[in-house]
Amino acid sequence: MPLLLQLHLFAVAFWLGVVAVEFLLEQGRATSRAQGFNVARMHRRIDLFFEMPAFSLALVTGLLLIEPARFDGLYALKVVAGLVAVAGNALCLIPVLRRRSAAEADDLGGVIRLSRQIDRISLLAIPAGLLALACGVYLALMR
Repeated sequence: MPLLLQLHLFAVAFWLGVVAVEFLLEQGRATSRAQGFNVARMHRRIDLFFEMPAFSLALVTGLLLIEPARFDGLYALKVVAGLVAVAGNALCLIPVLRRRSAAEADDLGGVIRLSRQIDRISLLAIPAGLLALACGVYLALMR
């Protein structure tokens, strides 16, 4: 297996692991005001130090791996779904950063509103990432 593909698969696996951790972290945000503010602070750190580097590496290596001659059918679906997942994660960074600022300002209403934005973006980005992964696994098995 080429090194570039190995690096891409590592980045994707790491990214999915980070997203899974964030999903579990977000489940505890409604237990109390303090916990909700704590989740806002931790999610920001996770995004900046782990998720952004992981999805950036997945994006760069994925773009380098694109085979334009194959760009149709399931392969095209995989590429587009991967791009949607990356775009969703990049877009999600905005409410994650704003929510942390709202938490620092003791703005519970802002934290709740921004948490809903994060949830809505995640409802698009996470399934897109899983679809890209499933397509990639299927295509790899069919080679």
